[in-house]
Amino acid sequence: MAHWLKSRHPFQNRPIVIDLPKSIDAIITLLAVQLTGNIYVPIDSDSPPKRRQSIYQTLGPCLTAKKIRGQIAFEEEPFEFPQDISEANFSFIESELLEKLAERVNSDPLYIIFTSGTTGQPKGVAISNANVIDYIDWSVGAYQVTEQEVIGSQAPLFFDNSTLDLYLMFKTGATLKLIPKETLGFPSLLGECLEKEKISFIFWVPSLLANLVKFDTFSAYDLSHLNKILFAGEAMPLGILKSLRASFPKALLSNLYGPTEITVDAIYWIFGDELEDLKATPLGIPCTNHRIIFLDESGHPIKENDTIGEICVVGAGVGLGYWNDAERSDRVFIQNPEHDLYKERVYKTGDLGYRSGDDGLIYMVGRNDDQFKHSGYRIESGEIEVALEQMEDIAQCCVIYDKEKQEILAFYTTTSNNDAPPSRKAMAELLPPYMFPRRFIFLEKFPTTANGKKDRATLWDEYKSKSPEVGTTQITSYGIESDRR
Repeated sequence: MAHWLKSRHPFQNRPIVIDLPKSIDAIITLLAVQLTGNIYVPIDSDSPPKRRQSIYQTLGPCLTAKKIRGQIAFEEEPFEFPQDISEANFSFIESELLEKLAERVNSDPLYIIFTSGTTGQPKGVAISNANVIDYIDWSVGAYQVTEQEVIGSQAPLFFDNSTLDLYLMFKTGATLKLIPKETLGFPSLLGECLEKEKISFIFWVPSLLANLVKFDTFSAYDLSHLNKILFAGEAMPLGILKSLRASFPKALLSNLYGPTEITVDAIYWIFGDELEDLKATPLGIPCTNHRIIFLDESGHPIKENDTIGEICVVGAGVGLGYWNDAERSDRVFIQNPEHDLYKERVYKTGDLGYRSGDDGLIYMVGRNDDQFKHSGYRIESGEIEVALEQMEDIAQCCVIYDKEKQEILAFYTTTSNNDAPPSRKAMAELLPPYMFPRRFIFLEKFPTTANGKKDRATLWDEYKSKSPEVGTTQITSYGIESDRR
């Protein structure tokens, strides 16, 4: 495929969108793009048209790989096995591709993954070859991954957690099992899959693991081969973590932390005997070749333990920035405020945390803005608000995340007497399903701050004190309540 693609599009360092469901075909295409010296961009095939349009506008000139009548096609041209490839000349063609690939350097982009943006504009995070090589080299050593590993890959390709699954396979020759998407909402099907495929290694979001704990899935199946359980993407509840330990007393349990901008993870912890005495789930310690600094509200480094500040990452994992958006990049990829002796980039995560003086571990306490993590996805409330306010009859909207219940709440006012919330069909035009609010709360008007802005703090306090009625006339709830199998 790389040979065929290169003969038709002989360029390098250009984005090529992988608009394919997670599959072996998608992974083959992803590798072929790398072999042409280009940048792969996995996107959600179910993304609403306006979000896709925004992504393409940000990317600029690019190609798209997608299925047309069952065949992988690039810009409408179906891929067909090249007739000029034979057993006799295969080695020559392979060498030619690799020779041209050698023209690229470690700082060239490897992939771009789009995350949620505060203005409704998705951000394309560019990650380099060097970023991923460092991350995977560290992961193989930290988790002792060999070719005997059987990895159960749950994360979609457009979610950066999939990077660990894919590149552990590429690096070690481990077996990668793609967990069918349709099983993820049904604990019993997921348990059957883990047992049947003899999965030994998983890297999943905590909410999925929590669902399996809730339905006692682990005790219903023979999962004795599952000996490495990693989790990241959102906070791991301590109760769920202890339940995992009870279900898998001998398994490696590891928490990882890191936004997309710093190549999947920059902090980790492998739990030992201290787990039973923990009062909160730690993020842990920096990964090799990374350092964590904390900044106060003025942007000055915090030296004291147990003092909350913004978590900032220095080191090999810090990405290249946002594709085609230098201004936004400069706001969060900054010069290290510890010195001005040479250029050293730091990524400001927006997460708040501290280093404990008791155990030396890093803990997270929340966000310094309106961004949140839900079901493993990093979401900006502003993107949901922008989408909802485009809908008929919606005047204003304020999105707040209920961390305790893990629910996205949408407070809204209307422009007419129709106070009905938007339908799922209407939302699907603008938002992917994981961004759908779970509850819609109608308001006659929003509380405001002294300068006239929507007062989120007051809104949240009133909701918590009066929930679910919070001075509203309507609450609509969306979501899957249980395993419906």
